Amino acid sequence: MKKILLLTGFVLLMVLAACGSSEEDEVLEYHNKMVDEINPKIDEIEMMYDEISTAAMEDEAKAIEIFENGLIPLVEEMKEYFESQKVKSDVAKEYHQMRLDLTNKLYEVVQKEHEFLTVLIDPAATEEEILEIETQVDDLNAEAFELDEAAAEHWDSLVEEYGFEEEEINE
Repeated sequence: MKKILLLTGFVLLMVLAACGSSEEDEVLEYHNKMVDEINPKIDEIEMMYDEISTAAMEDEAKAIEIFENGLIPLVEEMKEYFESQKVKSDVAKEYHQMRLDLTNKLYEVVQKEHEFLTVLIDPAATEEEILEIETQVDDLNAEAFELDEAAAEHWDSLVEEYGFEEEEINE
């Protein structure tokens, strides 16, 4: 099973800036809070995919359990976080919408991967069914990757436009 290499825009960065306009301050605060909230979840997602890969080789039911009790609820938490955010400036709204769209796509990917694994272990499933869902998973992953790239590029343009300075956090 392929791992999702999504949300690369959620790098472990803390962004610092001098006093700026209210829209600068808002988008910077939004980004920093997002990094603090979402990056640990991204780390958990990566660990869960490792667990799912291992479990799928030994015990498919365990892999499905990890999806249902771990991965899906975690991505739902991410969706809820983004859905709960309220931003005012157009700059922050645009950035927020990009991150929300990406997270919604990630949710679709995880749901479809769950469906794929379920069908894959179903002895009654046909090869055609399996291949169709696998293609859907691949397509959704490609869409998510494009959204991730766009959000990361947009953030990079905001960093340049507003002169934000990025410092890597050492944990």
